[in-house]
Amino acid sequence: MLISENDLMRVLMTMLTLSLSASHIHAQSPPSGNLIPLQIETTLVPSPAAVDVLLPPGYEQLTEPVPLFIWLHGGTSGKDYLDRQLRSHVEKAWATGDLVPCVVVAPVTGASFFIDWHDGTNQWDTFITGQMLSHMRERYNVRQDQAGTVIAGSSFGGQGVLRVAFRHPTMFVAAAAMAPGFPAVLTLEDWDISYFSDEVMADHTRRFGDPVDREFWRSTHPPTMVIDNPAKLRESGLQLLIEVGDEDANGNFRSVELLHRLLFDAAIEHDYHLHRGAAHVGRSKDWRFPEVFRFLSRALTPTNDTDPDVEKHKLKAIRVGRYRPRTTNELPGTLVEFEKPDEK
Repeated sequence: MLISENDLMRVLMTMLTLSLSASHIHAQSPPSGNLIPLQIETTLVPSPAAVDVLLPPGYEQLTEPVPLFIWLHGGTSGKDYLDRQLRSHVEKAWATGDLVPCVVVAPVTGASFFIDWHDGTNQWDTFITGQMLSHMRERYNVRQDQAGTVIAGSSFGGQGVLRVAFRHPTMFVAAAAMAPGFPAVLTLEDWDISYFSDEVMADHTRRFGDPVDREFWRSTHPPTMVIDNPAKLRESGLQLLIEVGDEDANGNFRSVELLHRLLFDAAIEHDYHLHRGAAHVGRSKDWRFPEVFRFLSRALTPTNDTDPDVEKHKLKAIRVGRYRPRTTNELPGTLVEFEKPDEK
């Protein structure tokens, strides 16, 4: 079959366009890190414990240790979470400079709740902050101190971040909890578990006791951990970010708002971001992840010099009597009762 000159030119132009597009996409793709699946023999949790590690590009050429970034997975599995859901965000952030070069480690914990279980069979908190942390510091070229260690997670992992960081606040320079999914209650009686899946309920009594141990529950519930340990958290130096979308279908904005108010009333410094129009999943993560990574990077690379404009403004506020140091319980204890908006 004969092809006209015009048709041939169109084919050639199409092939050239596709080739240039592919080259452009390849050129824009961030450098890949090196993903390493580990198996750690342990007596603390079901052995071997699966742990995924992501090394930054150029790791082999590093002469100085880099920060260690612990990521706690969402959902109740964690299998391949680092590769499938987090890796692309991290690699893009490395390429743009939103995240400093670091080693990322993500334990695969299942429906662990990231706590040491009440019956002693699964000691996930101890594994993460003890054996896994030691393993990473011994095997990889990472920093060994609080100033070089951060922890973050989303959803189920977000509540895990709060549990782990609130229990060990001097272990991390910063912690970021994205849309943490804990109940917005202060008492065990108000804890609604009716929505828990069969998978989660299967080990419920092993985690919290049968019946649920009231003091144990309180010691693992983020809001009551703040209420019971304000001085410990305030004096630890932990830099904390809590964030959530106001269209989170799980209602996690209620949980984060409650925690923010408790932290504020306890005079515990923290960042709090309520993202307008953001949901629990979806496209908002494309701009929320970079924000979280920038927060962690600022904590990992602090500037020690003072901002002269800030100091000048503070001195002026002191001079005119407007400045008051932060303290506890500064807002009214009883909030205004508003009418409910009309149902749409």
